[in-house]
Amino acid sequence: MKKTFLFLIALSGSITLFAQTQQERLTRHVYYLAGDSLRGRKAGSEDAAKAAAYIVGQFEEIGVQPFFEGGWYQTFEKNSKTYKNVVGIIPGNDPVLKDEYIIIGAHYDHLGVSDGQIYNGADDNASGTATIIEMARILKQQQSQLKRSVIVAAFDAEEIGLWGSYDLSKKLDLSKVKLMMSIDMVGWLEKGKTLRFEGVATIKNGKRLLSKEAEKMHLDIKTKNFETSILGATDTQGFAEKGVATWYVSTGLKSPYHKPEDDPELIDYKGLDRITDYMADVTMRCATDEEFAPSGKISPIHSGKKKTLEIEPTVSLVNGSISFPDAGFTGKSRYGVNAGLMAKVSFNSHLALETGAQYELFRAKYPDESDLFNAYLPYQQQSLIVPVNIVLKFGGAPGMDFLLETGGYYGRVLSADFSGKPGLSIDPNQYGISWAIGLRLGKVKISGCRRYQLNPFFIGQGMPNAKLHAGSFTIGYYF
Repeated sequence: MKKTFLFLIALSGSITLFAQTQQERLTRHVYYLAGDSLRGRKAGSEDAAKAAAYIVGQFEEIGVQPFFEGGWYQTFEKNSKTYKNVVGIIPGNDPVLKDEYIIIGAHYDHLGVSDGQIYNGADDNASGTATIIEMARILKQQQSQLKRSVIVAAFDAEEIGLWGSYDLSKKLDLSKVKLMMSIDMVGWLEKGKTLRFEGVATIKNGKRLLSKEAEKMHLDIKTKNFETSILGATDTQGFAEKGVATWYVSTGLKSPYHKPEDDPELIDYKGLDRITDYMADVTMRCATDEEFAPSGKISPIHSGKKKTLEIEPTVSLVNGSISFPDAGFTGKSRYGVNAGLMAKVSFNSHLALETGAQYELFRAKYPDESDLFNAYLPYQQQSLIVPVNIVLKFGGAPGMDFLLETGGYYGRVLSADFSGKPGLSIDPNQYGISWAIGLRLGKVKISGCRRYQLNPFFIGQGMPNAKLHAGSFTIGYYF
């Protein structure tokens, strides 16, 4: 009797599982992957390994096959630590096209625990991982219609440098990959209003394909020809840099991005269900249309080709001071501003020349003769600065350059104001040397600069030897 009772319970559970709707399954996936028990799925951790095992279990239940002969896990090492992707395949049926691949990918790792708070990453990216699991279920059910094969990849170590996707891109014959899609943060459709695609121009008629499917399902989409921001990089990057057509799919940054509040109860599961159906239909179109093909166009940030000539508007916060070298004394500093337009000519990937024109409001304090060491008077000048710099570039992570700049400048003073000392005269022509260190991320540059005047600041008989010094923090954007 007891065995019969246990059998009925097990049968009841199986029927319930079978009867679950796709939305219920998506909810179950997200709540498990983004539950406190997995402690934020930090890349390479035991918690991430539990997430990976869960994904494997889902793939096996669906009937997805391991892509690699060694099994589900594609392991790789970075900094003496082991990470693992989960990679499966749903083979196509066309004698020729089955050797071509459509990749649907999502990273499953997140940030782990910090200061006692769990960063569960429900939207980022349990939502994307749940989506590819259920997409795989739909595609497996329609496998007889597939011509091309579909690779389903769950990536580890995205949050710490896109390492998982980069490693997979090295393990595949990329000439066979017709499209790679990164589904990253798709859990906030209701708040985001649209499903966003970046990189649609990398596929011939990509926008028309996506729009046609979206109209069928009454789904609002927003398309962008190319990915443009390295700050928003996703797992497409390692493939796109090697010339593969890629789509970045997201509902945007409406969720509590990289915050402890990114929890499962905030996910729009109805919207996630609609996105899963839509993305499965899109993937079916890509995998069954014989005319489907890459356009050969790649985003400039992925092509590795940087413009020879770039224009850079800049804005700076300037900390100015007046020094008296003969006395070994420097006056008090004050803050000013600088804004201008720079032009950079690159000779190769490591060397460039930069010049331009900048308006500057320079402010400082100089000592009052009545009390040289305790009393100061304000000074400010407006000037036009023309810097000329040699720029040395050193590549860091993908899309990142470290910069060293050195050179000189010429400044023409437009107005000068010594508060309380109208008789002082300065040389309106100022020149000197400068150096800077900076970091370029995609099109954005952040740098710190020091500037030293070489010619005398004051003119006239009996005037002390003085120089202007300036330190600045600069933000620029390249066009």
